[in-house]
Formats: sequence, C-alpha cells, structure tokens
Amino acid sequence: MTQPATRKHRIGGATRLFGIVGNPVTQVKTPQLMNALFEAGGIDAVCLPFDVPVNVFEPAVAGLQALGNVDGLVVTVPHKVRAMSMVDEVSDTARRVGAINVMRERPDGSWFGDMFDGTGLVLGLTRIGFEVRGKHVKQLGAGGAGAAVAHALAQAGAASIALADPQRELPEQLAARLNRFYPDCPASVDIDPANLAGIDLLVNCSPVGMRPGDGMPAAFGAFSPALQVVDIIMTPAETPLLEHARQCGCRATNGRPMIEGQLAAFATFFGIDMPASFSCFSDEHA
Repeated sequence: MTQPATRKHRIGGATRLFGIVGNPVTQVKTPQLMNALFEAGGIDAVCLPFDVPVNVFEPAVAGLQALGNVDGLVVTVPHKVRAMSMVDEVSDTARRVGAINVMRERPDGSWFGDMFDGTGLVLGLTRIGFEVRGKHVKQLGAGGAGAAVAHALAQAGAASIALADPQRELPEQLAARLNRFYPDCPASVDIDPANLAGIDLLVNCSPVGMRPGDGMPAAFGAFSPALQVVDIIMTPAETPLLEHARQCGCRATNGRPMIEGQLAAFATFFGIDMPASFSCFSDEHA
C-alpha cells in the first residue's frame, strides 16, 4: 500500500493520504501520532485533519473517498454513527456498537469500517498489566465512546458491567444490547454510580472532569487500593477522579493507554508496520 519515503518531511505526488474527520478537530491527536508513525517507519504518507460540519458530512466524506490517493479516514465526534452509511461493509464489532471510527478503501474499491474506541482501551490496559477477563466493571457514561468501551470490555471477557449515566435511557439501551450479544457478561443499569462494592475496574467515559470545577463524576468515598481506575479524558491529564484514585493508592491512568492501543489497532487496520520501538508519546511528537 505504501512505500518508504525517499525524503523525510516532504510531500510529493506519490504521497498517500489519510485523514481524520470531525467537528471540531482542533483537539485531536491523531494527525501528530500517525505522522510520527509514518516518519518512524519511513512511510511516504501523511495524515491531515478535516473539519467537516454536520450539515455537509455525507458529501464531504464522499468527496474524500473519491480521491485516488486517499487510503483511509479516521472518524471522530460527532460523525461516528452517521459514518456507518458511508461504507459498504462493517466489522461485527462496529455493527454491535452501531458506529465506526475508522474506514479504509479495499482493493476492489469498496470501503470497510471498524470501531476501535473500546478495543484501544482493552489493548492499552493489557499493555500496562491489567487483564479485563474475569473482572467486574463499573462504567460511568453510556454515550458513543462509552458504548464502544462497554462492548470491548464484554468481548474481552469481563465478568460483569454496571452502567451509570444521568440519561437513564442510554445505559438501559446499552445494557440490553450487551446482554443480547454477550450473555456471559451480565450488564446492568446502576442507579448508584458511587457504589464500588465488588468492582475491580472503574472506567469514566463521561465528560465530567474536562472543565475546571467539574469535580468527580460521582460522590465517591475512599477507593480500595486494589481498584484499577481509568479516566479516558486526555485534557486535563490529571482529572479530579484520577487525583482521588492516586490518593487512595489505586492504579490510575488517563486516556493515554487507550490512545496507544488505538494507534496500534489503526496501524494494523491500515496495513502499516509499526516499529517495535515506536512510542506515540515521546517528547518529540506528544
């Protein structure tokens, strides 16, 4: 698909194009990370951000897909659900979640979509030494990212998933889908998000913690030091939830392992060889 670049930092006629489509896109990390990966692997390709308003999503994406040197697109908010209609086929994971966050053109000209939000988190947790299989999970937030994470946790063998979200219909709908697809991992709606009795993994997929003064996403008491805590928020890097978890002696991480896992999944999806020594959060391109 791609050939080694002959001149670093140069874009030429043979350069293959990738993009990330969202609205807004100023906050995304994908172009920096993928371009660093291309450079590390000597690949003549570039990833560009495309700010696509909701009202022109379909024609804009169709235009990008029509370009002969575009090999794939990453999709971020708010387009992940609508992007399903822009591909010819999706993975089983994407079908179950009801959204995609990546699409690529196949040799026959058709487009294939997949969803790696949750897969990235599971891969990232494995890399830091936490295995999801057999663990009891409390997840806060059942929206788009939350749905993908919950499906991936269930698929990875979680023992149970308790879902909490202020919009009660979201965890109800998500729990019903999880129980249909993963009967060995019972999912339930939890009306007490602060109750962590018997929980091994706490994941915050809600936006609470992004804004100054947000506080924690639930009125938590002291955590057991055995609890693994993940807040998928990247900015700020240290949310009130993570600060509280560390004070209680827990293993705690922000969304970094999720992004690292996603990048590895993206590389495989797009057929890109990731150098074994590559770190997507080195000082050079973090």
